[in-house]
Amino acid sequence: MPNDIPNLSFSALHAAYAAGTTTPIDIAEQVLALVQSRGDDGVWIYKVAPDTVMARARALAALSQEQIDDLPLYGIPFSVKDCIDIAGMPTTSACPAYEYIASHTNLAVQRALDAGAILIGKTNMDQFATGVVGVRSPYGVARNPFDADYIPGGSSSGAGVSVSAGLCGFAFGSDTGGSGRVPASYNNVVGLKPTLGLFPRNAMVNASPSFDTVSVYALTCDDAVRVLQTCHAVDPDDLYGRTSPVPLDMQADGSLRIAVPKAGDLLFFGNDAAQALYEQGLDELTAMGHELTEIDFAIFFETSRMMFEGPLLAERDAMVGDFIKANPDAVDPTVRQVISSVARFSATDAFNAVYQLHRNARTIRKTFETADVLAVPTVGTVYKVSDLVADPIGPNANNGLYLNFASMADLAAIAVPNGFLPSGIPMGMTFTGPAFSDGFLANLAGAFHRRRVATLGATGHAFAAI
Repeated sequence: MPNDIPNLSFSALHAAYAAGTTTPIDIAEQVLALVQSRGDDGVWIYKVAPDTVMARARALAALSQEQIDDLPLYGIPFSVKDCIDIAGMPTTSACPAYEYIASHTNLAVQRALDAGAILIGKTNMDQFATGVVGVRSPYGVARNPFDADYIPGGSSSGAGVSVSAGLCGFAFGSDTGGSGRVPASYNNVVGLKPTLGLFPRNAMVNASPSFDTVSVYALTCDDAVRVLQTCHAVDPDDLYGRTSPVPLDMQADGSLRIAVPKAGDLLFFGNDAAQALYEQGLDELTAMGHELTEIDFAIFFETSRMMFEGPLLAERDAMVGDFIKANPDAVDPTVRQVISSVARFSATDAFNAVYQLHRNARTIRKTFETADVLAVPTVGTVYKVSDLVADPIGPNANNGLYLNFASMADLAAIAVPNGFLPSGIPMGMTFTGPAFSDGFLANLAGAFHRRRVATLGATGHAFAAI
């Protein structure tokens, strides 16, 4: 890997700042040079002006040590998915005709700024966050840093790549059915999908407000939790905000009971190497002292399919359907097809689907009466950009199959690297638990990550010593 990629993991960066071997000015210059050197890489929809980035870095570098000590995200570059509002900046949700200038900043983003982070820009995404593949955007495809022939994952494609490629130390994405986790798998980074309500769901373009959350990409689980601890907030204007009744850094000590899909339910879509990698991950969990128990996964898959294959699409239609009807040619054809397909369902169908979802969610949550954690492949296989050209729908459905149910059942989840296929493309493991188990999951996932993968993202940098 190029040695001009800075190590933006929080521990490494803050150690370098403390030692005086680098400054926020140096890091900002390196990041801006790296962004420029990559050219049109499909990562960005809006870049903050370099002069503005440097002014921010200089202001941070001028602070006293006492002031720096009060800034947990001091000098860390970050990006924001372009469905999340930042006051004075355009929000497009990857649809140029939909663009507006935001009047407010999402409170999670504001907390990051207040904590000393440096905003680099707003990132590319599947339009209206409808998809988990990262190719449904008029702004191009964010280039997978491991192999540009492969998709970056979506919908938070640019956010995931920005962290993996060393352009940012963390990124805010969003996650409705897997958008904050699929790119983590394709980019060898961590994707934290917090418990619903810990991050505000206002000051953003929602896909499905019932299931949406701002998500976090980072190089390590510790970094992702630091962002969650620093930026979680209840905005008084958010209809869905709530606070955690337990500490967000709750530890996962001792032997855990880990539920896994029974062998007959697992789907890898003909990818034997992906199956082998997942099985190696399970062997690692056993070697760590945890107890694995197979469970029937049918209801999880059934629930996942409800997100894009039925009346629950009505919520997406409620968000942007009027815009699509008025501007059909301005919308990605696949996105338009998916959202508009809800027209064949009635209001009665939608309510019946909601009732069925509640029944399914109750059954899914019972899993955690006898298990501490659920471990699944983040994705069952990997796809090339050409695969999505040939079939825009099927691969997207497959990529979300192990993930869509999480927010639908009010669960927390975190996706972490699990290794690499013979092709060199990374794949991940996702750990899921009850609401407010975020820190607990991250503690387990972080230990797993260190044992399974030596390098961070596509940067070539290694974990800091502990």
